[in-house]
Amino acid sequence: MSSSYIDVKYINLCSSLLERFKQKHTNLWNFRCPICGDSKKSKTKCRGFVYEKRNKYFYKCHNCNYGTSFNRFLEKISPALHKNYITEQYKEDAWRKKDESKSIPEFNFVPEFNHVLQGMDSISSLTTDHPARNYLKNRLIPERYFRDLYLCKEFKKWTNSIIPNKFSSLEHDAPRLVIPFFDCKHNIIGYQGRSFDPKEQAKYITIKMKGVENLIYGEERINIKKKIYCVEGPLDSLFLPNCLAIAGLNFKGVKISNVIVLDNERRNVQIIDALKKVITNGYSVCIWPDSVKEKDINEMIIDGRTTDDIVEIIDNNTYSGLQANFQLSQWKRC
Repeated sequence: MSSSYIDVKYINLCSSLLERFKQKHTNLWNFRCPICGDSKKSKTKCRGFVYEKRNKYFYKCHNCNYGTSFNRFLEKISPALHKNYITEQYKEDAWRKKDESKSIPEFNFVPEFNHVLQGMDSISSLTTDHPARNYLKNRLIPERYFRDLYLCKEFKKWTNSIIPNKFSSLEHDAPRLVIPFFDCKHNIIGYQGRSFDPKEQAKYITIKMKGVENLIYGEERINIKKKIYCVEGPLDSLFLPNCLAIAGLNFKGVKISNVIVLDNERRNVQIIDALKKVITNGYSVCIWPDSVKEKDINEMIIDGRTTDDIVEIIDNNTYSGLQANFQLSQWKRC
């Protein structure tokens, strides 16, 4: 019997003491933190983790930031179980008297936040005449994606329940379309709230989950063996095959092999600067021809262009290097 076997045995033995205990992966367990009590607003949030690092087990809470060895954690939550645990470790000559809590390895695992969507209404679940559903239908968003988009009636309040004090004020809180961002393993890494009000100054509000560096939309659907397009907005990406979106103009984390397709706004200084940057960094980019008057892909679809039409235009107007810089200089003059 090894020391790690004993650890796993006692992790499972103390499961009855831990609310919403669940094994997430091999050597990774998740439950509500018994130290801080976890979220006071949501009983479904579980931010406590037991994890393995270098053949040792540790505890970390992402709510109160309490961290220690599993040995110390078990002692804190169940002295009786801890006594038996120590005895078994001693018998197997695996117990180390060194205070492990003084050197706790960094815990880089990004917890799954999929539970944040629990209780939310997907657009596909709404009545056919619901304003949120009509909003997407009027923009010709393919209905197969309605199940992946959500209605949030109080966006700021809901966000504060996930990330405490994200918004200091709930004034002017309003319904928004929620667009979840998933990683390639289908874990939520962030989301974007799109206003339904055309007069709203902040049309989009983008939220990153704790520990997430690069927010890229559509990774869970991508076939890496095929050509990948990358656009600005998540909704635009739903019209193109094998397409990602960056929810802005930050391409950090986007692979160099992707074709960058920005909006057709020749007077937008931010877009021009972004194009210059990605060209310098070696990306291939689409420079829209003069025949395209619409400002983005969604407008092209509304004006009657098909997905095949748009893909053909993109592929015929994709450039890189010096040629891309030349085409960009011509494009922004028009």
